[in-house]
Amino acid sequence: MSNSRRFLVKEIALQAGVGTATVDRVLNDRGGVRQQTVQRVRHAIEELERQQRHTAFQGRKFMIDSLVEAPEDFANSFKTAAAAELPLLRPVVFRMRTDIRPHFPIAEIERSLDRIRRRGSHGVILMAPDARQVRAQIDQLTKTGIPIVTFATDIPESGRLGYVGLDNRQAGETAAFLMRRWLTMEDPHVLITIRNNRFRGEEDRELGFRSAMRRAFRRPRLTELVEDPASGQTIQQQFRDVIAEMQKLDAVYSIGGRNREVLQILEENGRRASVFLAHDMYAENRQLLASWKIDTVIDHDFREDLRNACRMLMSYHGVVDEQPPPTTSPIRIVVPPMLSREPEVVSYLTRRRPILSERERPD
Repeated sequence: MSNSRRFLVKEIALQAGVGTATVDRVLNDRGGVRQQTVQRVRHAIEELERQQRHTAFQGRKFMIDSLVEAPEDFANSFKTAAAAELPLLRPVVFRMRTDIRPHFPIAEIERSLDRIRRRGSHGVILMAPDARQVRAQIDQLTKTGIPIVTFATDIPESGRLGYVGLDNRQAGETAAFLMRRWLTMEDPHVLITIRNNRFRGEEDRELGFRSAMRRAFRRPRLTELVEDPASGQTIQQQFRDVIAEMQKLDAVYSIGGRNREVLQILEENGRRASVFLAHDMYAENRQLLASWKIDTVIDHDFREDLRNACRMLMSYHGVVDEQPPPTTSPIRIVVPPMLSREPEVVSYLTRRRPILSERERPD
């Protein structure tokens, strides 16, 4: 107990709830003290050491960086979560340099990470494609003592400190589970929309969905629509071409967003999906859900994810003693009645689930 010499005997006694004479006997191994009391004194010293470390970091500034490739709706949610959560974190004061772009070329991500490495940082929150060049830069930053936490989409085969966000494969399996509960046919034709197939997160959602759909249905037909800016067509035209070629459309699993545009193009083509599942409670999805235009949003807590990322960085730097928290976020299922003031839930079931039998409909 050499570290105990940093504290006054009376401090240890007060923390342990014993007398100073007892503490003195324990510190000097004089005996005559019950083992249970010895343990209390030792635990008191450990707690005083923890408090001392906590006090040493009180008010210290942590400058961190966030590099995020994401569409505007995700970017807005990320910024809102950061503005709400960072001021509440203690004992350090977080400051974040943010670089969020809708399109972030790999070469630019490389250069941005290299700049961070050269100027220094307490950590990086990164949402980027799982590419060889990005993994190499992560490893370089890690070697220089700058930890990386991946956000929303993982880069597991790298030296990153950890990942925060959904278990994306499980999220895809959850979408398939909901499809099985709501679709009665054994050969449903489902449109899967993907915004960016460079991200492992979107890929994992699709893989989880496909594998679970094949287990749940006998003959599912799954049509994939991946946005391709290099095709020379607008995104809207890509949507129209794929939807026009589909002879049948029973459901939509929207991994990539743009749900208002998808719904509009479906309407233009005289199509109506019996089930429409989307991801994340962005402003657009909240409006569509509240107006009963989509059936379910598979959501997670951005603030909790950001808080967990920052706690992982604090743990890395020895600010907090706790082990990093669980990295995968709980899945939250949001349906229209949770947002709408419309009192008749039956109207939702009859409008959005025409496949229900009379026996299944609520009274």
